[in-house]
Amino acid sequence: MIYYLSLELKKTRRRGIWMVPAVLLLVITAWAGYNMNDERFLEYGWLMALFNVPLLNAILIPTAIAVFASRIIDMEHRGNTWKMLETLQSKLSIYLTKVLYGLIAVLIFSLLELIVFLVMGYMIGFKGTPDLWAYGLFFLQTFVISLNLYLLQMVISMIFSNQAVALCTGLCGSMAGLFLMYVPQWPLLRNLVPWGHYGATMFVGMDTEVNRINGFYYMKQENGCIFFIIGWFFLLLIGGWFIFQKMDTDGYHFSLKNYGSHKNASAAAGNRFSASHKPVRIPHLPVELIKIKRTPVWIAFLILPLISALIGTANYLNNLGLLQSTWHSLWTQHSLFFCYFFMPPLVGVYASYLWRLEHSGSNWNMVLVNTPAWRIVLDKIAVCSVITFLTLGWLCLLYILCGLYVGFTKPVPAELAEWFACGVLGGVAVCAIQCFLSLVIRSFAIPIGLALLGGFAGLAATAKDSYYLLPYSLMSRGMRANNPNLTVDAAEFISYSVFFIILFYLLSVWYIRSHDVKTQ
Repeated sequence: MIYYLSLELKKTRRRGIWMVPAVLLLVITAWAGYNMNDERFLEYGWLMALFNVPLLNAILIPTAIAVFASRIIDMEHRGNTWKMLETLQSKLSIYLTKVLYGLIAVLIFSLLELIVFLVMGYMIGFKGTPDLWAYGLFFLQTFVISLNLYLLQMVISMIFSNQAVALCTGLCGSMAGLFLMYVPQWPLLRNLVPWGHYGATMFVGMDTEVNRINGFYYMKQENGCIFFIIGWFFLLLIGGWFIFQKMDTDGYHFSLKNYGSHKNASAAAGNRFSASHKPVRIPHLPVELIKIKRTPVWIAFLILPLISALIGTANYLNNLGLLQSTWHSLWTQHSLFFCYFFMPPLVGVYASYLWRLEHSGSNWNMVLVNTPAWRIVLDKIAVCSVITFLTLGWLCLLYILCGLYVGFTKPVPAELAEWFACGVLGGVAVCAIQCFLSLVIRSFAIPIGLALLGGFAGLAATAKDSYYLLPYSLMSRGMRANNPNLTVDAAEFISYSVFFIILFYLLSVWYIRSHDVKTQ
């Protein structure tokens, strides 16, 4: 097994796979370090860290693990190496090697996260000493829960050669885990859903009054969650082996729609060819739309804004004493997490999927024969922008419906149209940079991980009043995600958005024209 693991490490060398947990740890460390400047951390630091970090883990780890597992499994799908592997080693050793590889990565990340927070606490000067049993329990929980998510994502990546399914699952899982942290009154659901285990296993509570934190305390855990976590581990480990054992050397390659038997499809294709030898010319933009027809990206398109709306509405109803501005307060609850943490990687999914076909096989050769570079990039950004427009429109529709459900008697704020328009313009800037990243980086998953990091960087830039530095902060700024009453200079906002759109459009065109076609 050690020999096979060494081969797995050689296969992933210089592929940037280990950059995923490294960057994830860096982001969590930077984010926690930035927030630890709060004076309250000096007094409550050791317990406050155990209260805040599970929230960061619930947001970031599921998507990062989806990217990590996808990178490990997708290389076998893209290289069609399942056949070769089975001629060299047994199926069981292949499966266990993939499991062990992920286990080591999750173990290293969990251990480093523990060490980082202990070191930061001593360096900042937290009062008292940490309870080592509490931090040991936190490490164990993070490791086991994250390992379960890795096993789940690994199985999904094996079943579906289209990695958009696995990555959309990871994104929706992140949002679901965040949502379940806000509904402790649903313990059974938090225990059943593996992404909800970060919240279900929290053992530190916060004592608060209006706009004031009195302290933190240890609370009784939901003991039933332990059995669910153990059950998920054995179910995913054994069930994953059963699925992999039944998978032939070509993989499952499930499609999203059954078009009938292969025989009927071949006969129909023959009839169409014999009916006419004239080539069918299809306009460029509809071709890009055809590529995303019946794809799994629409699952994330529907589910992510819906979960965001549920989180926002639940949080609003649980804090009626603090949130007094009705529609405006509800808007911040709906848009804050979505615009910063989930919309950027969702746009990343759209862009990666649009470029995936060109990066596969020898499609670049065919595309560049009769389509100029400027038109290819324009079509990609245009279609990505259209889907982004629909996503933000779906978010606004859910916002209105939730406001009516809550019982608001005031009319929908007229500013909603401006928030939406500015959000779309900022979203097009995000589409431009993500299309550039997906063009340059042939991996489906890495640009999505970069988009997630971009969302955090955008939040940091906005906090420093430097929103104009990143396209990701432009979108959230335009949507007024953190302050609906904020006044935005229209000319300045439009100028920065158009600048980023033109910049990354020209960079994409330049890259296509100045680099040789690479196919695989």
